[in-house]
Amino acid sequence: MNKEWMRIGAALALAAVLFSINLGGYDLWPPDEPRYALVAREMMDSGDYLHPRVNNQPYTEKPPLLFWCIAACSSLTGEVTPVSARIPSVLSGLVVLLFTALLARELFNARIAFWSVLILMTMQRFWWNSRFGQIDMLLAACLAAGLYGYWRYEKSGRWGWLVWFYTAAVAGLYAKGPGVLVFPTLFVLAWTWRAPNRTRAWAHLVIGCSLCVVVYALWAVPVHIAFAREVQEAAGDALASNMFRQTLGRFFLGVSHANWPWYYLTTLPVDWLPWTLFLPWVALWVWRHRHDGPSMRFLLSWTVPAFLFFCIAIGKRNVYLLPLFPAFAIFFAAGVLDFMDNGNVTWRKRLGWIYALLLFGIGQVPVMISFTEYKALVTPTMYVFAVAIFVCGLVVMPIRNKTGNSFLHLQVFGSFFLLALFCATLIFPAMNIHKSARYFCRPVAELAEKGVDFDLYSVGFAREEYVFYSRRFLKELYTESIHLEHAHDMDASEIVKLQKDLSRAIAKAVEKVDIENIAAIRPDELETLQRAVNEVVGKEDYPPEIIQDFKKGLEQESEGFFAVFGSSKPAFLYVQEYDWRWIYAVHPDIHGAVVLDQSNVGSRRVLLIANPAGAKLLPSPA
Repeated sequence: MNKEWMRIGAALALAAVLFSINLGGYDLWPPDEPRYALVAREMMDSGDYLHPRVNNQPYTEKPPLLFWCIAACSSLTGEVTPVSARIPSVLSGLVVLLFTALLARELFNARIAFWSVLILMTMQRFWWNSRFGQIDMLLAACLAAGLYGYWRYEKSGRWGWLVWFYTAAVAGLYAKGPGVLVFPTLFVLAWTWRAPNRTRAWAHLVIGCSLCVVVYALWAVPVHIAFAREVQEAAGDALASNMFRQTLGRFFLGVSHANWPWYYLTTLPVDWLPWTLFLPWVALWVWRHRHDGPSMRFLLSWTVPAFLFFCIAIGKRNVYLLPLFPAFAIFFAAGVLDFMDNGNVTWRKRLGWIYALLLFGIGQVPVMISFTEYKALVTPTMYVFAVAIFVCGLVVMPIRNKTGNSFLHLQVFGSFFLLALFCATLIFPAMNIHKSARYFCRPVAELAEKGVDFDLYSVGFAREEYVFYSRRFLKELYTESIHLEHAHDMDASEIVKLQKDLSRAIAKAVEKVDIENIAAIRPDELETLQRAVNEVVGKEDYPPEIIQDFKKGLEQESEGFFAVFGSSKPAFLYVQEYDWRWIYAVHPDIHGAVVLDQSNVGSRRVLLIANPAGAKLLPSPA
């Protein structure tokens, strides 16, 4: 093995440390990690690895590749843990780095390949997603492997590399769904647009993508048919609805995460930190070399069409561009090295000062927070982290630097590497108590582990972290649209909007009511809550019969719940505080319930409610 690959191997080893250190030192954080871990755990518990489920209900939002990977890692211990749920992302991050190095070596040289790895592993977004159990890094690994394969196909003409490219695309489909084909389709079209043999390239694109869809359908169609039968829905409608939501609906109708066209212009500079420091010189380098042969055209064909597509698409998230980060890292490596080799010494020193001041500013954050209403969030470990940032700032300050700050890029890498280690070992564990639902769910989980028979409900929200850490399926209330008998002139979307408007208005009204102790609401406070609810319902501009249908629907949905909650069988309820306020006002049957605990889980104020039988098992009212 020559020195070039030894250096890249050492960089990959550093990345392995950076991505995996203290991987189990904090719990699974919502929204995605607990959901995907729960799907994997339900697969392992049931032995059914083809039909994903969440809370024992069909789950068709995402394909199964990540769930299979988590289950495979968890099979070593027999239990899904934070470590086993995150290992697929760690390994995927390393795979992306490997193929980035291979591609950069093919396109440019070993030095750029080495620095592409160093820069990519310390880009804030890439580092973050390599540590958390989400789908996006797995998808990035599939597409990075495919991108390298396509370059090898172009250079060698061997069809085996083209098969590799489309096999990677199939893996991407099984990772995130049919929308993934946007990347290879736009890339091949852009790359071959002016090629003399473009007809041949477009033919293999059509055939290859068609085969990808066929292979994906081997899993997707039977699963949707099975789930449609289970919920008594037309299989074709279920499949079409899910395909539409995950492709056209997500991209162009903004069914989730709708944002403005310039969204990525605001998020990418943050995602590229700390290397955004060099962005003007990297952009200048890319512009000057945009016509420099097939290497640049290859990378631009991968990044520019996809970037423009996602800017046009209404649905946006910063992780959607993660598959472009290998090319971004190569651009940054080439631009940064050019600047360090040939750039103005004065500007190198200025950047050193800017970076040092930036670090000093970040280091002041814990101190500033300690003087605000959020001072309870600040822990001693955060002050240790602040000191580490301050020391890094001192190191990068270009004081009496006789070398012209020629090691600035190495200082940027080293400082972020150290700060990321501190963050993983000090900050994440400190944040965990505020992010994790495990502490809140522990009493219920202990009962489940003892084999106690009880019912568990949630009102108004169905968050997978509560199911995962309670180790018990829960029954969801008030999460579906209520049937309105007199809504003949309203379509489904109008009915949903009506119910959302009413729910929001009621929640806002009851939140304004002063409650001294939510665990023991006084009669006068109850009167005020009831008056607030009645005033909201009376003010809404809807026919009285529609409002009565809404009230009746709520009562009907509650009947089964109150029957169980009023019985001798232990029952527990997870509910947000503002929902508990209106439930308490509207349903007198719930007044015998006991508030066992109340806590902030993430951004939610959540209560654990028990009926009298359940309260006897956990006699510790909040």
